[in-house]
Amino acid sequence: MPRPLRLQDAGYIHHVICRGNDRKTIFKSQNDFKTYLGLINEARRLYPIYLYNYVLMDKHTHLLLEPKQDGSLSKFMEYISKGYAKYFNKKYDHVGHVFQGRFKSFIVQKEKYFFACTRYIDMNPVRARLVNDPSEYNWSCYNVLSKGKRAEIQIDRHDIYKELGRNNTERQIAYRALIISSQGDELDLLNKRAGILGDADFKSRIKRKTKR
Repeated sequence: MPRPLRLQDAGYIHHVICRGNDRKTIFKSQNDFKTYLGLINEARRLYPIYLYNYVLMDKHTHLLLEPKQDGSLSKFMEYISKGYAKYFNKKYDHVGHVFQGRFKSFIVQKEKYFFACTRYIDMNPVRARLVNDPSEYNWSCYNVLSKGKRAEIQIDRHDIYKELGRNNTERQIAYRALIISSQGDELDLLNKRAGILGDADFKSRIKRKTKR
């Protein structure tokens, strides 16, 4: 019997979404956001992973990750979720689940969907009508990638990002134009249901790989 599709091999990029239980608020103060980011830093020291982008919304989070070791994605997310749930329950005298089950993860075809995915993450606060421009939102790394602002936590630059320009200034200018001006490729629901963000050839290659 072929083994089920595995989406946690090292070297593949993942768009990870984690929601509050019953879509309830999971970040109620600035310290809550900072605590979650701190847990990301702690988890990275234990489970090696690249972090290319993130946004923390009141009720959910988006992370763009690439594990450096097979299986490290689940351990990384488990560390963060358990640590934050313990913090949240103690601080707010809350009983029960903080997050809505297991995180969702979609493997990303970097050549086609990397910037579509990072744009989707950056524009979350705008779509939610919290801000008019992604630069106005504090709990994302848009300003890090687009303006070179100091990061709350370490952000990795993928080679695809580095190819936007010959130096940091050129890359930041190109990134701003890409996120603000371009609509990018939409993340279609069929790909999301399959757990893969990619074209037909990419999905076939991933499925063949997991059947070996």
